[in-house]
Amino acid sequence: MAADGVLGGVKVVDLSEQVPGPYATRLLAGLGADVIKVERPDAGDRLRQRPVMFAAENRGKRDLSVDLKSAEGHAALLRVIAAADVLVEAYRPGVMDRLGLGFDAVLEVNPQIIYLSISGYGATGPYRDLPGHDFQYLSFAGAIPPPKSYFAADYVPTTLPAADMGASLYSMLAVVLALYEKLARPASFTGRHLDVALSDCTLALMEPRIAEALSEQVSADALIRPGYGVYLTADEQYVSIGALEDHFWERLVRALQLEELSGRQFASYQQRRRHISQIEQSLRARVATFDRAALIELLTRHDVPVAPVNDLHEPVRDPHFKERGMIYQVPGECQPRVAEWPAVFDAFASRARLTAAPKIGEHSREVLAEHGLGADRIDALIESGVVRQAPVTWGGIAPCAAGLAEGAPDGPEASS
Repeated sequence: MAADGVLGGVKVVDLSEQVPGPYATRLLAGLGADVIKVERPDAGDRLRQRPVMFAAENRGKRDLSVDLKSAEGHAALLRVIAAADVLVEAYRPGVMDRLGLGFDAVLEVNPQIIYLSISGYGATGPYRDLPGHDFQYLSFAGAIPPPKSYFAADYVPTTLPAADMGASLYSMLAVVLALYEKLARPASFTGRHLDVALSDCTLALMEPRIAEALSEQVSADALIRPGYGVYLTADEQYVSIGALEDHFWERLVRALQLEELSGRQFASYQQRRRHISQIEQSLRARVATFDRAALIELLTRHDVPVAPVNDLHEPVRDPHFKERGMIYQVPGECQPRVAEWPAVFDAFASRARLTAAPKIGEHSREVLAEHGLGADRIDALIESGVVRQAPVTWGGIAPCAAGLAEGAPDGPEASS
């Protein structure tokens, strides 16, 4: 592996905002890529309105702030793009073309560019121009089962932004595959436009569920899974139980002493599905007699799949995640970080590369100088407002907010 990472020497120009694009480029930065984040000189990335999330998704990047609607700013950015390996954008289809930075325009200055477009519904199809967020792509792909009417208004079934994160991971994989292809045949490689739709990625992740549902007369029948769900405990907390397989079911019944559910009619999964109402009534009543910790200890001892339904603070305190290296502390930062990569990537990615998220225009002068602009020209662009350069005094780590204890954040959380 190269000293500066497996993607050392790869230059990425990142024009994306919010979460999917920045998360993908943060992962590329952790693998050694030089990621140059491009922001508007006014307020920059809209995710800056949620500073904790912005700081997490933009570690390890340099920041160039330039007005793309200005002819001078446009020309300056094209200099940077001409020397890049990858361009990432996450506007609605057509926006980059209107800015004069569409795929065909970029090919003219960089015939081998890997051009990644991330959008809600992709560059083609009848929904290509529709807006959306993670929640819409999940519901569109069938990932959110319909709620009961009495709590539908409050129904947000997951805190995991699966559409955003899934699209980021598929995007990163597409970029790495294109880079591999470019490395394998550099002389003949021509620019590639990678069209990633969040809705497509979500549907791809839903494939196992949809395959099962298509075998049922009614879609909802695929979600009839006795002994598999979220259950309320005596101390008003919740656990998830997953006793799908026959051997896990037998252990669950034995551990909870549910003799009424141990008969031959409950022996197989398909039989249990026919008796789900009886099963769930007895199981929920029995679970409700235990405190959460006691129930988890009991079912764990009997080797039954069980886990607490944690809130957003609990995982960072958990000893398992800490031992796996998934939670770590950076000196000077008040909140613990969740690892950017699962432990399996330790040999390829480096936290040392994921420096604090940049200020707007923090590296404008540096980046433009690297790409052939003289000091006087850069000064003129900054003076005219076409380019923004962050003052040197903007550097450093922001002080901890009051009430945030090390290892146990109590401040507001941000999610997609």
